[in-house]
Amino acid sequence: MLIACQNEEAMVSLCMRSFLEFGDELIVVDNGSTDHTKDIVRDLQRQNSDKIKFFDRPELADLYQNRQFALEQSSYEWILRADADFVAYTDGENDIMRFREYLLKRKRLLRPETIAVPMGSVIGDFWHTGVPMRQGGYRANPERAQVPEAVLPPGVRFYRHFPFFKFLRHGRREVVRFWRLMKRIYWDRPLWMHCNIKSDMNHLYRSERTNWRELGDFERYPTLHSYLENIVREKYGTDDLAEAAGIYMQRHILPYLEPYDPQKYCPYPTLVAEQMERNPIYEIYEEQGKLKRRFCGIDYPPNQSQND
Repeated sequence: MLIACQNEEAMVSLCMRSFLEFGDELIVVDNGSTDHTKDIVRDLQRQNSDKIKFFDRPELADLYQNRQFALEQSSYEWILRADADFVAYTDGENDIMRFREYLLKRKRLLRPETIAVPMGSVIGDFWHTGVPMRQGGYRANPERAQVPEAVLPPGVRFYRHFPFFKFLRHGRREVVRFWRLMKRIYWDRPLWMHCNIKSDMNHLYRSERTNWRELGDFERYPTLHSYLENIVREKYGTDDLAEAAGIYMQRHILPYLEPYDPQKYCPYPTLVAEQMERNPIYEIYEEQGKLKRRFCGIDYPPNQSQND
């Protein structure tokens, strides 16, 4: 299992703990976190040294480079391309261990295989998600480009390793070599929830990350931070990144959210439900007819401690 992470202190612990039983190995590659993400991962690695491999590689600017580096450290036939804000179902009808049994029973075909799975998505906090797609799709509207729907359609996340397998960039997308020739299998139920719960600053960074990578001018802008410093004045009318992040949330995220209904969409994973009861991390509320968001604090599990 390949986990790419950057500034995911709110979710990375839930993510890794939810996949521990499923994966024979968890290969976590961090490419430049400035929060406590790396400390949290290292704590979990110390507790599960037989299964978790951690690499601190800030020089891997592009996501496909992160994936490719992780792939080169892997040892197993089936590969899960995951993000650090995925939280797996560990029980019930969507239990990811049932899917593991299915994988291990599949016979190898001559044609390379991929498996696409849908996933539920919460944004901003655990109680909200993106508004439903309208005609033309939300991606056609740049104002909503970072706000996906409550349930994302099946996307390829599993690959069966084959000779010359490699992660690449294709325009704005991260792909693998020979992806058009691969047999695609569709799984009919979510195996995890996408918990897009980040700081305002992290949301701003994510909104521009693909643009920075697609530009590819790493000599001029070696880091995403340097790129943002160059464009933030034009887009948000300020040189203060924290202020720009608040403006970004008010413009591009909060107006396009609606309550998440687990009965209508997908149930919450058990670890997420427990987190919501302990500490929701962020909470969205209404004030004077507008949605706003407050930070409730990062909640570390009892057997983990924040390293300052």
